[in-house]
Amino acid sequence: MKRKILGLLFLLFISSCQKSTSLEPIEATRFLMDTVVRIAVYDFELSSKDTEKAIDQAFEAMKEVEEKTSAHRPESDVSLMIRSSGGEAIAISEETKTVLQEAVFVSEATDGAFDATVGVVKDLWGFYSDAPKVPALKDIDAYLPLIDYHQIELSGEKARLQKKNAGLDLGGIVKGFNIDRAVEVLQSAGVKSAMVDAGGDLRIIGSHPKNPHWRIGIKHPRPDHQSLYGVIETNPVSVATSGDYERFFMHDGKRYHHILDPKTGMPASGCVSVTIVTEMAMRADAYATAVFVMGPERGMAFIESHPDLEGLILFEEGHQLKMVVSEGLRNKVQLL
Repeated sequence: MKRKILGLLFLLFISSCQKSTSLEPIEATRFLMDTVVRIAVYDFELSSKDTEKAIDQAFEAMKEVEEKTSAHRPESDVSLMIRSSGGEAIAISEETKTVLQEAVFVSEATDGAFDATVGVVKDLWGFYSDAPKVPALKDIDAYLPLIDYHQIELSGEKARLQKKNAGLDLGGIVKGFNIDRAVEVLQSAGVKSAMVDAGGDLRIIGSHPKNPHWRIGIKHPRPDHQSLYGVIETNPVSVATSGDYERFFMHDGKRYHHILDPKTGMPASGCVSVTIVTEMAMRADAYATAVFVMGPERGMAFIESHPDLEGLILFEEGHQLKMVVSEGLRNKVQLL
């Protein structure tokens, strides 16, 4: 599965309005959260030494968050919550608490289209293994009653899952939180202009050194994963994309992807990819997943009803790729 992700590297990337620039960023990449993370600093008022130190500190902060929130780490807060589900609440870190609070908020705002407890069914599919498979419907049905974000109970510095054998997967939101955390560290170090890109989900702060706007490439989901579908010209924002090409496998000629509908336990249908543009990366990350589950029509209606959100939805109709864009993005999207 990691080989797939490395092959897909960035779903979105920052591109300059001009072909070359003499002001190259100071940047570094690491492999975190099962993807490639790139931090690029465009603040040339800081010394190279101070910039590199800030980047290292940002990566270290992201690593610490991953250690506390990943369900794939046996001693993380999330793993401990899963193992103690149905029992006593456990002590959690401030970072895990923040992510869980936001997860519940987005779940309520989207009427459950986003639900971190869907992880209990996602495990049946084996998307994070080398041999994913279509589970038996009876097995999915047996676990559906455990998908319910209302069972995430937060009390002070403790949390628990109320139902025994429940699951928790923060993958649809924690990457965005980690991007915000890295930006926070960079800003604390005095960085005024930078970009943090985690496998295509990203956040920009400050201004581009040579151009009036940043240009963000939108990956084409079909069929060439190296091409771009379009470009968004924007001021500093956070951007996150959820797509059916990120983690998937083919079975009997059908594509099965990892974005599950919490109500059915099956891959959500209707959308090919959803790109959300908003201020904070954590919220962009979670809403991209939720809108994907909602489908093009309901999803775009949801975006338009929230002034702090903009979005672009790609879907297939008669084997043709179609696009719908929110009002605030229509004059900022250039198709390629």
